[in-house]
Amino acid sequence: MNPLLKTTILAATTAFLAGTGTGPALAQGDFLDCLQTIKSEATRQGVSAAIADGAFRNLTPDQKVVDLDGKQPEFSLTYSKYVGSAVSNDRIVKGQQRMAQHRALLDQLQAEYGVPPQYIMAFWGVETNYGGFMGDFQVVRSVATLACMTKRRDFFSNETVQALRILAMNHMTREQMRGSWAGAMGNMQFMPSTFMKWGVDRTGDGRIDLWNSLPDAFASAANFLRGIGWKPPLPAAEEVFLPQNFPLEQADTTIEKPVRTWAQMGVRKAGNAALPNSDEPSSIILPAGYRGPAFILYPNFKAVMNWNRSTLYALSVAILAQQIAGGPPVAQGAPADDEPLSRNTIIDMQNRLARLTLYTDEVDGLLGPKTRSAVRLYQKQIGMPADGHPTPEFVRRLQQAR
Repeated sequence: MNPLLKTTILAATTAFLAGTGTGPALAQGDFLDCLQTIKSEATRQGVSAAIADGAFRNLTPDQKVVDLDGKQPEFSLTYSKYVGSAVSNDRIVKGQQRMAQHRALLDQLQAEYGVPPQYIMAFWGVETNYGGFMGDFQVVRSVATLACMTKRRDFFSNETVQALRILAMNHMTREQMRGSWAGAMGNMQFMPSTFMKWGVDRTGDGRIDLWNSLPDAFASAANFLRGIGWKPPLPAAEEVFLPQNFPLEQADTTIEKPVRTWAQMGVRKAGNAALPNSDEPSSIILPAGYRGPAFILYPNFKAVMNWNRSTLYALSVAILAQQIAGGPPVAQGAPADDEPLSRNTIIDMQNRLARLTLYTDEVDGLLGPKTRSAVRLYQKQIGMPADGHPTPEFVRRLQQAR
């Protein structure tokens, strides 16, 4: 980095820090030195010094990105809130319209990659509402900020390097490369590393354009899904009905059985149709507890989870895809009292479960698998249905325990 450029960035960064109070964070890893380290790795991977210098010219940290990264959600979204928002009637109708509009291309991609059209549409709908909003942050600035000013330096340093490679490969400017605050880009919200590994130039024009070329975006999504484990013919998930004597403690993503074994236990599809006659491993989940809907998760659910690690996100994609394809809506509604728990409530719950020696993980205010496992153990102790779902009644009884 030339001295004049370094002086310019240093002045801008100093002004930025003076107005935001983030000096201590920068002291742990100087922004300019961090950029220089990233530039060195980028040039090692074939990016010219001119491209890197142009991308980093006058670059300062983005305080809004720092703020968004540091925010903890006040509420943990429930099944009804998350899926209800992601799988709206408008999104279903738009998905059906877009699928009909692009049917020829989508059928070609299914023949080549094995991914059904409704899943590409569902990802497109959940990620950007069919291209309606792809983000307006400068991707290079966002990922560089996250690399140099947060704890996830290694991950976002690599994302910054890959963003520079995209600039070089696609002859873009950093102003043209826009996305979410965390660096996800285009119609399908690919991170730069995902773009570089799985992006497809479907149009054959010599560049991969996930912003303006739907053939490129759809082909890249299909290529990515196949690469992270999608295999025909089973869907990702389906709603099921459980028999009255079903052991609720087995409704957990950590427990897998062949599909035919669940069928032998009396599990049937919603609508009473039989489950597929398959030996594929599968799990049952109760995202709103035993009073809400139940779903069977087939192996392709893991592929969807490899796109985004949220169970509710993956379930939303599966449900939206099914309805875009003309399938039925979810038959069983969520309980009326399925309301979000505040982060403070979850922290209190984790602390109380820890004092009962039922929870041994980090107290983080997040309702993850280990917290649900501890909830299930306490439910068994007090004679409640052991579904791992903390209802208001469960929270009240836990708070009253001595």
